Amino acid sequence: MKILYIHRSKKFGGQSFEMLFSSIRMSLIDCETEIFYDKTYPTFLQNILAIRKIKCDVIHITGGVGYYAFFLPTRKTILTFHDTNHYEFDLKGIKKWLYGLLIYKLPSMSVRCVTTVSEHTKKNLIRFFGMSNSKIKVISNCYPPSFKFSPKESLSDTPRILHIGTKPNKNILSLIKAIKGLPVELTIIGKLNSQIEMLLVTNSVKYINKYNLTSEEIYNEYLNCDFVSFISLHEGFGLPIIEANAIGRPIITSNISSMPEIAGDSAILVNPTDVEEINKSICNLINNKSLRKLLVENGRMNAQNYTPKKISGLYKKVYSELLNN
Repeated sequence: MKILYIHRSKKFGGQSFEMLFSSIRMSLIDCETEIFYDKTYPTFLQNILAIRKIKCDVIHITGGVGYYAFFLPTRKTILTFHDTNHYEFDLKGIKKWLYGLLIYKLPSMSVRCVTTVSEHTKKNLIRFFGMSNSKIKVISNCYPPSFKFSPKESLSDTPRILHIGTKPNKNILSLIKAIKGLPVELTIIGKLNSQIEMLLVTNSVKYINKYNLTSEEIYNEYLNCDFVSFISLHEGFGLPIIEANAIGRPIITSNISSMPEIAGDSAILVNPTDVEEINKSICNLINNKSLRKLLVENGRMNAQNYTPKKISGLYKKVYSELLNN
């Protein structure tokens, strides 16, 4: 069985979808795979013609380029949606309607099967775009195969909090307010804007800022931290949850959106808009060794649901069903 993966352009910033499916492809057994990147050729027509010349059993559009579905054989095409955040929170009026129609609704009608990464996102696809429940299969993301369980025996002299992401939904402003006056060091992955920088200074927060990191460098930041903050306002999945689980770091995450579904009992769940609650949870992690140990152990067990081997097996089952039916 040969699978053709259609990815976003190599020039697209932050290749998160592509890295995910690289892990999945590495774990696929008895499958031949090939990758085609959007904008490989100068015109869209040239790209379509090139794709149609590739012999394969299944075509998997991995996210962000769903418009290819209009021009590919429905019977062997799968399309993955990772979230509905831009549609749900950023757009209004006719722009929102058009975006939903062209990016979600019509592409989903042009493929045999839709996959998404959480039950939360599946419910949104049904609610917003009227997709059929039976057409959507939930297959979670996996953590990178290089992430190994390496729990820390004790806290650093100054506990280190790792926070990944600086877009508005990542809610770093609430975290900064919550750690004001605490003896911690904050490592922020992602570019800072002037508002974030000003709040860090006015709250006298000790911090390190890094961005444009490689996968290996991100892995090292997990190893160096004592616990992870992922208190987003909304997510389609929540990859840092299972990455922290896999490595063995306690994590604080939000009690809304997809995050409780992904974390289970492996994280402290907080109201992401309640600064006092976030503060108390961080203090609890610092002062309660038994709690940290429990979260690490629960995280180790939770991570078993998201191994590359398990997730690739779920995708292989979908591919086989598509091929055999």
